[in-house]
Amino acid sequence: MKGAVEMDVVAFGEILWDVIDGVPHLGGAPFNFAAHAALLELKTAIVSAVGCDELGTKAIAAAERFGVGVSLVERHPSLPTGIVNVTLADGIPSYEIVRPVAWDEISCGSAADAAPVPPKVFYFGTLAQRSPVSAATLRRLLRAFDTSLTFFDVNLRQDWWSEALVLKCLESVDVFKVNDEEMKTLGFSPEALFSRFPRLKTVVETRGAEGCRVASRGESAFDSPAICDGPVVDTVGAGDSFSAAFIAAILRGESLKAAAEAGNRLAGKVAARAGAIPEDI
Repeated sequence: MKGAVEMDVVAFGEILWDVIDGVPHLGGAPFNFAAHAALLELKTAIVSAVGCDELGTKAIAAAERFGVGVSLVERHPSLPTGIVNVTLADGIPSYEIVRPVAWDEISCGSAADAAPVPPKVFYFGTLAQRSPVSAATLRRLLRAFDTSLTFFDVNLRQDWWSEALVLKCLESVDVFKVNDEEMKTLGFSPEALFSRFPRLKTVVETRGAEGCRVASRGESAFDSPAICDGPVVDTVGAGDSFSAAFIAAILRGESLKAAAEAGNRLAGKVAARAGAIPEDI
């Protein structure tokens, strides 16, 4: 993005296809987040990699249709576009994440070395850090985007994470988003995190049907109830849509309570429909 105008949001990480009941759906938490952010009229781009294959071509075309900038999406010369086999039980997804794939080797070429214009918000998670190439690129971008509001959606997947990795990431984070099961797994509390990580300002814990809890440094934590839009069809992408709506509200200058409500509202719409980025919301 050398010479580019400031983006509202840049997301880093995986673009992949979730295969649900044999049907492919474009996804990956960073992509889902970026697509929802773009649909919320934020200037959005993603840093990722896809293969030189049909799925890669379709992924880039779909990103462009959503309005997500793809100038930093690489075409890997040998690795395929990512695939995840998703199994749903009572609407709750489990994942078989195939490797190695293109997003395991996001190099970002010379763009990261050129210190592109820092976006207002930089988003990342843990999964794309499972390989040293992508992890090193993320570190370069975190340094280049040090002035951005940094949003870390932990998104624990299978065994592609460690507590040490999560703690390292939290050193560079302004907003930490985690779901209730992940919080239990990690054994974290907002108070302990605020004490340990001086930069951290906000911890957002999504709680499914119970909505979310938001803690901010120096303030009392509060709960925000879920906003349903019908029976749950599947929860794939609901958390990513929450994050996008939450960030969009923050960029509009709204309060944390208003941001949490906006996140819950969009997540409820997504959970009531099939796929991570439903067309009818």
